[in-house]
Amino acid sequence: MTFLELCQRLRQEVGAAGTGPATVTGQNGEMQRLIGWIQQAWREIQTEQQEWRFAWAEGEVELSAGFRDYDLPDDFDHWVEDTLRIGDRPVRALDYPDFRRLHREPANEQAIGSVCVTPDNKLRLSSLPAAEVTLSFEYFRTPQELTDNGDVPRMPPRYHLLIVYRAMMQYGLYENAPEVVQQGNSNASRLMGDMMMSELPPMTFAGALA
Repeated sequence: MTFLELCQRLRQEVGAAGTGPATVTGQNGEMQRLIGWIQQAWREIQTEQQEWRFAWAEGEVELSAGFRDYDLPDDFDHWVEDTLRIGDRPVRALDYPDFRRLHREPANEQAIGSVCVTPDNKLRLSSLPAAEVTLSFEYFRTPQELTDNGDVPRMPPRYHLLIVYRAMMQYGLYENAPEVVQQGNSNASRLMGDMMMSELPPMTFAGALA
């Protein structure tokens, strides 16, 4: 479902007066509130977990000889730490405080052993590249914003109604309609449980104690 379709479905589910919305821009009053609740619901769903499968992506940064700091992808949130590579050689990802303590100045060796993300969201290398190379990695993206009519949430389509159900809860609270809140919460809980089963990494358990 597109952003516009989600807003239209929300209006239908809560029985709001009129038709539409015909567009997500230029609205006011109740239509604008419905649109805002869909946007809010999608942001909240994305931030409830850090490693949704639908937020996963692959990235590359082209490294140039003599340069230490680089831009990361615009939607970068955090690494999958054991996936950083230059060619077939692994690179270690450090937290910024540890990196600063160990690599305040770039090392002289040509091989890049470690990287970090600086507080201003830049990629920093432990040493300066001697030649042009490519750093590849997997990462999780920042939350997606719905802004245009045709924007489609990243989540699998079978879970799109979760956004509508979560937005219904906000509508019900605003309108003092507990039956709408209850219906939205019941449907949202079921879909969220299903999505967590399919869209989060499998749980791992520590081995038995000796």
